[in-house]
Amino acid sequence: MHSGGLKNIASDFVENPIGLLPNLGLMILFALCIFNYFVNIGFSRDWYRYPLILSLIFLLAVATVGYLFTCDAGTEVLGVTVLLWLGYFYTHLGISFLLAAALATPGCEERAILELVGKITHRESKEHLCPVSILSVIDQWEKRRSLETE
Repeated sequence: MHSGGLKNIASDFVENPIGLLPNLGLMILFALCIFNYFVNIGFSRDWYRYPLILSLIFLLAVATVGYLFTCDAGTEVLGVTVLLWLGYFYTHLGISFLLAAALATPGCEERAILELVGKITHRESKEHLCPVSILSVIDQWEKRRSLETE
């Protein structure tokens, strides 16, 4: 393991993904808990639980191949794969939140990218309330506020 704290967490995780799993557990758990909502709402599709199931199958396959070749499931390839998966999730989430704030997107923040595409192409996008309970209160307030201003 490298020393240097957060600066080297990605390289440490790539080298030893299973060993550092407890440290990144909350980030991974959060992504796992809302991944289906995230993909289904973000892409305006109803793929049920398939996004998460396919992600887990892919990650398990990478770990299995790593184990078959090195007798260790926690290979650098698994570490890179998990970091790329988390990178996609948090990058998409961050961009969506920034766009939602800039565009005053109604409803779920995950709709912000499609809201921007809709504004560019002059198509109306669907509105969704956020499935995360604390944010759904904010969505309901935004909806009441927008009705009052009309």
